[in-house]
Amino acid sequence: MRRTTPSAAGVTLLLAALAGWAGPGAQATPFMPVDDVRPGMTGTGRTVFAGDTIEEFRVHVIGVLRNVVGPRRDLILARLEGGPIATAGVIQGMSGSPVFIDGRLVGAVSYALGSFPKEPLAGITPIAEMIDAVRLPAPARASDLGVQWPATPAAVFGAIQRLTDRVRAPLGRPPGGLRIVGPASLEDLAPTLRPIGAAMVVSGFDPAVNRDLQSALGQSVDGQAPASASRAPAAPPTLRPGDAVGMSMLRGDLEMGATGTVTHVDGNRVYAFGHPFLNLGPASFAMTRARVFTVLPSLDTSMKIATLGPVIGTMTQDRSTAVGGLLGTGPRELEVNITLTSGSAPERKLKFFVIHDQLLTPLFAYVSILNSLIAYERQTGTLTVQASGRVSFGGGDEVEIDDMFSGEAAVPLAAAGITAPVGLAAGNEFRAALAERLDVNLRVTEEPEAATIERAWLDTTRPRPGATHTLSVQLRHYRGATETVTMPIEMPAQTAGPLTLLISDAATLNSLEQRDLKPAKPASWSALLAQMNTVRRNNRLYVRLIATTPGAVVGGDTLPALPASVRTVLDEDKTVASAPVTKTVVGAWERRVTRALRGSRELTITLRPGSAASNPVSR
Repeated sequence: MRRTTPSAAGVTLLLAALAGWAGPGAQATPFMPVDDVRPGMTGTGRTVFAGDTIEEFRVHVIGVLRNVVGPRRDLILARLEGGPIATAGVIQGMSGSPVFIDGRLVGAVSYALGSFPKEPLAGITPIAEMIDAVRLPAPARASDLGVQWPATPAAVFGAIQRLTDRVRAPLGRPPGGLRIVGPASLEDLAPTLRPIGAAMVVSGFDPAVNRDLQSALGQSVDGQAPASASRAPAAPPTLRPGDAVGMSMLRGDLEMGATGTVTHVDGNRVYAFGHPFLNLGPASFAMTRARVFTVLPSLDTSMKIATLGPVIGTMTQDRSTAVGGLLGTGPRELEVNITLTSGSAPERKLKFFVIHDQLLTPLFAYVSILNSLIAYERQTGTLTVQASGRVSFGGGDEVEIDDMFSGEAAVPLAAAGITAPVGLAAGNEFRAALAERLDVNLRVTEEPEAATIERAWLDTTRPRPGATHTLSVQLRHYRGATETVTMPIEMPAQTAGPLTLLISDAATLNSLEQRDLKPAKPASWSALLAQMNTVRRNNRLYVRLIATTPGAVVGGDTLPALPASVRTVLDEDKTVASAPVTKTVVGAWERRVTRALRGSRELTITLRPGSAASNPVSR
């Protein structure tokens, strides 16, 4: 039974009804529905092979693959010829090239067929499916790539790869990667179809970071645009079908994005690619002009070498059959400003803009900081990175950056610490909170500016409740020099008995809190913001007075020394979020130091009301 699909007149009427997007004076483009496409038809495609000149190529229809991309999702199979296609085959960056038959727009060149094909066979996405996809509503998207912040390079690049794996596998491939060979019918070709792919633009990245990015995105490093050509010259004031178009994930002194081809322009609305980029659904990529330098022929995957140009609008949809957006104002982005100083080079100021997206903003903010450090500093040996600045979320909501990272892994640790607030806020459950601005000063030295907590002592062996005593801590620097820091400790007035005074670095305190103190999760955006501003930092000396008495954490507050009857009530009341703890903090102090601290010491003290001061206790 033949499937019922819209007639040519029906599709034309549908698109005419959408002309409200185009505004006054827009000219409707006639469309050919997929049911009118027949084997043997010939048509004309349009794309840019070099510069910004649109060139034509020939298209010979072989047939129509039904339900191949999904239910009621079709592809037109065709053979291409003309220009560099003769030697390069189907070219990465051709995605979206419009195909016309008898003056009517059929769809976009979007899929390649097989590996190492001897003929340039391509799949064409019908234009009606592209328009339907881009017109879908755009609700807020919530998702999780499994990245815990602060993140590691492996976690970040792994998350980027998981995003791209969803869209670059051949269609219909069974689990385990089994390939279907020797097709018995046209439909059996479906497992070898794969999205042509956008031509990636990467400039300003260190080769090591670039390799990780190219691997995660499934692209060849040959697609890298020359760093000296990071801006395209002025182009016509509007996009045309066949023009090159870009989508930016990162731009400025670092640049990363993708280029493809415009399929159709309806007033200020643009349709392109004919397949997903990352299949994000609602999106907010900066739409840019693009300039093609040349086509790089390859037996594996030929590609256009291109560069991004100025922002000309916003790509608002990244769907299974198209990407699309609006010409005009560019999207909101995360502005990143870096001031980098080191003993081996003059001060450098870097500025770039990162896509505003719940998934991608934290990932590419991390990549930006990581690359900025790697590009100008050595990659082996011990370094120290001192970071200061702030992350702004708008409306006066800010997180302060003030930390120090030292050792062999200082660079990735610094990138993780600086961008952790961006990642934590992006995934929060309380409100939409993408960072708007990240300003950071990075001072790098090629030596370990670290110190170890060697010993600690109080100025008395008999501390009194309510009294203020002096705590002294001896720090041993790298290569043996020592330093003693002091800080006043006011003992709690209402506490008595044996206590532990913990003097520690950030890592030790974090471990203790997670294991024994069980801090509650934030219950609001303001609580999360406060938590991010009080995160443990490496250039802090932390002191905690700990009582070994049972208590509970209720609503984020620790209630120490609770009677058994109260603990029983809290345990049985399911409306109260509480967690039992065996240790409680009855006093907390910290001091900023000029080095990254490591290690810890503990002093056992006993508070006795009315006891007299005596000789110091040391540990």
